Amino acid sequence: MSPSTGVDKDGMEKRNVEYILLAEFDIDRGAILKHQYPQPTGADDSHLAELMLPDGAHARESDWTMFFLNQKAPDESGKIAEGGPPLLYVLNLVRTKHDKEVRRGAIVKAMAVCTRHRFIHIYQATLMLALENYYRAPTEETLAELYKSANQMDLSCMPRLSRHETTILRFSDDQNMFEERFALLEAERRHMNSLAHEAERPDGAHNDPALTDLAASNSDESGSAVRRGTASDVSASRMRAASTRNKDRRFFDTEVVYSGVKLPIRVPMTVYPEEIGDFSLIRLLTTFSSSLPAGSGSKINHPHLESSGQYTHPIILLMNGLLTQKRVIFLGHGKPAGEVSNYVLSAVAFGSGGGGILRGFANRAFPYTNLTNLDTLLSFPGYIAGVTNPAFEEHPEWWDLLCNINTGKITVSPALSLPLGSASGQSKSQAESLRRSLDSVSLSRNRSFSSRDGKPDKWNNLDTEFIQDLMLAIERHYGEVAIRAKVENYVRRFMSLVPLYEYERDGATKLGDRAVIAAAEKPGVDGYSISPGDKESREREVGFYQSRIEGFINTQAYHNAVADYQSMQADSFIRGIDIPHMVYCLRNSTNLDVNEVEAIYKRLDEQVLTDEQVTELLASLPQSQGGLQPLAYGFYHPSPAIRLHTVRLFKRIESNQAGARYVRSTNFFHQCAFSNLRHAFAC
Repeated sequence: MSPSTGVDKDGMEKRNVEYILLAEFDIDRGAILKHQYPQPTGADDSHLAELMLPDGAHARESDWTMFFLNQKAPDESGKIAEGGPPLLYVLNLVRTKHDKEVRRGAIVKAMAVCTRHRFIHIYQATLMLALENYYRAPTEETLAELYKSANQMDLSCMPRLSRHETTILRFSDDQNMFEERFALLEAERRHMNSLAHEAERPDGAHNDPALTDLAASNSDESGSAVRRGTASDVSASRMRAASTRNKDRRFFDTEVVYSGVKLPIRVPMTVYPEEIGDFSLIRLLTTFSSSLPAGSGSKINHPHLESSGQYTHPIILLMNGLLTQKRVIFLGHGKPAGEVSNYVLSAVAFGSGGGGILRGFANRAFPYTNLTNLDTLLSFPGYIAGVTNPAFEEHPEWWDLLCNINTGKITVSPALSLPLGSASGQSKSQAESLRRSLDSVSLSRNRSFSSRDGKPDKWNNLDTEFIQDLMLAIERHYGEVAIRAKVENYVRRFMSLVPLYEYERDGATKLGDRAVIAAAEKPGVDGYSISPGDKESREREVGFYQSRIEGFINTQAYHNAVADYQSMQADSFIRGIDIPHMVYCLRNSTNLDVNEVEAIYKRLDEQVLTDEQVTELLASLPQSQGGLQPLAYGFYHPSPAIRLHTVRLFKRIESNQAGARYVRSTNFFHQCAFSNLRHAFAC
């Protein structure tokens, strides 16, 4: 078995690339799938050919498309069957070469790789070379060479990071985070290569008499050579260490050797489950944030979507549609299929909370599709699809939200029915929430706050703060990771309100601990998740998002969240306390009394003991958001007990490989305080 392969949980051999596909346009037969290597995928050939040769491909020299295989449509009860073949991500390159000697004056061919890797964009350069080779040698051997080269890409030295480790590395300011993990695997690989090299040497080579006599007659020269060799080894070791230190461990560097050409590959190490390919969330936000949405034309606003009536911000409208599992289409008439695909992949990450909070969006995503795939598309409730054919716009019964990439407008389908119980209008509480939202959105559009004593207006809500924060960050040229982090925090906070709503409505919830939620009025210690500590603020937020929460419950993302919560409870290393809420209180609360602060530090000191527990704690303290800063405040607290708990906690953090880098990254004053107090308490 090659270094790049392994065995998955079902016992099946796992490869870098599962299939290579080749399609071409025949002037008599249309789009045809000519090759599938090493075996058929099981999907319909004509369907694959249509997806690989998108509308308007002949008008461009090249275009990229993406689509998925083995997507599972829900049954009549809305559940998705477990098991079966894994979801495969397909990266497709279509190229048109003009030739006056052929009919129609052009040759159109497309080649695709099918892989389980979400970082599918790493195969772009290899695919470009392979398709060029196929134009010169249109045989199946060209596909076989690509398949072999891709599966010989060595990923054996790439660490398998846990979810918490991925989060730490993703938001780390230190590009050498988890350097020790990489170095250990690389040392093991060098050792295995050395053993293999020794095993390949001829038997008895070490005992050759001629070599022995030669060594005896030149002992002095031999000794100096050994000394020179030792110096060379030391020098090589130092150079290797220096090159290691210069590596950015947020990526794993490897290579693909195709057709004698070495192609460097950088595999991202911080990919979340719902992040696929190389897309731009910033582009999605800027495209659809400049204009107000085009409503459905009905006098009654849809409560799941238009949470602020006709003034609902387009980005919030899109978020509402994604969270409540509405059918969303991105239309880019005349646009390259690859550009449309990127909007869909961005929407998947947007709705799932930067790719890391909710699951199930990728299974119902169709980055590029067309009319030939309409029946399959309509069998998926809440699909997210990218199209270039304007015929979709003329059939509002096919979609619930249409996002026109050309105009930047989002349209609510007039055929979208209202949920049960809402046709007669909104309740008094919903109308009050709507009035507050209208005031808040008006403030957002003016990009200012009406305030007293420096405090924001009381009708400001989470949506307004979110949109303002996003737009300001984009104007200040924040990077993709920072923007996705803001989306992640927004969806995480929304998810913290769902169990509160369920508990208030039903007295029970599947997304939280009933005892912890019941004690949520105690702001400093037992409050649930990162929701506001005071009851009034909590009820106001739950009331504002009531319609969205009701639309979210019973979606596939909700069911996945329930399963993930149960799995997290079983696998979590820290139990009995809510780490994110405690960090939120230390970072943002200003009204905690001494007893509440001491309770937080005491519980952290008592619960965070093992290396795994420290890693789980650090995942809630990303370096990009201050790292250990919220905990470091304990060094300066007047209470000796709080200072002691802080020192003991920091010492435990420092013993962790990632934690040691966290401690070193704190500012000079915190490090001095830690050193002085550690000696003072003799910890």
